[in-house]
Amino acid sequence: MTMRQTIPFLLAFVSIPPILAFTPPKSHNIIYSNKLAPLSLPSSSKPPPLSRSLTVLSSAKVLPVAYASASAALLYKATIKLNTSSKAEIAVLLSTSALSLINFAQLDNAKLKSAKIAYTENTGPSSSGRAKQERQAALTWKSVVRIKIIGNVLGLLRMCFATKMVGLMRGAAIIMGGNLAFLACGAGRANHNDEGKWEPMPSDSFKAYIVKFAAMFVAALIASFSPVDSLKCNVAAGFFTVGALGGINEALS
Repeated sequence: MTMRQTIPFLLAFVSIPPILAFTPPKSHNIIYSNKLAPLSLPSSSKPPPLSRSLTVLSSAKVLPVAYASASAALLYKATIKLNTSSKAEIAVLLSTSALSLINFAQLDNAKLKSAKIAYTENTGPSSSGRAKQERQAALTWKSVVRIKIIGNVLGLLRMCFATKMVGLMRGAAIIMGGNLAFLACGAGRANHNDEGKWEPMPSDSFKAYIVKFAAMFVAALIASFSPVDSLKCNVAAGFFTVGALGGINEALS
């Protein structure tokens, strides 16, 4: 090889980044002091995925803020309508504002955290037995918790932007519809506690929640389709208010 042919060859070799030129194949081991050092850590010592940890952290921060913002908006709406709207409408605004801040912000956030924990710990490969049941319960719990939160958020937004009693009560119906869907899609059987452990809901509690949410849903619909300030509208709105106060008491107890 002549000097003229050698110089371009050397320049091409030098231009190769060291990390590309000297990176060993992934399937090989690196030798240090005549000992084999595996490139990957044992599975038992691997830290939890960073993306999942960040998702749990961000959700834990965002959800209470969203519910608190909706609560503040409903409270503000109640204050500016205090002298122009019916007592039934003001009661619905105030009770839902408190429900969003005290119940939803606390209990829904706990459900979301437990769903994340259950999904992280119990969704490994499984084909039969208790492990398979826990995996299915964790997947179901994650899905139904999202359904509940989406229903609550959409309903609160509808109530915040409503200009009349009709829109307000339809937003309330959306909230209760989301809670009914939460139960109907398997929340009772797939229920998990705050630590992410599978803990099915007792049948009596499940039936009580179904009856309560269904009654509040129907009451909100009746109020939304009734003439404003009519007896039917006021009674139905009052029934919804009582149910909302029960949810507040549940969160405080």
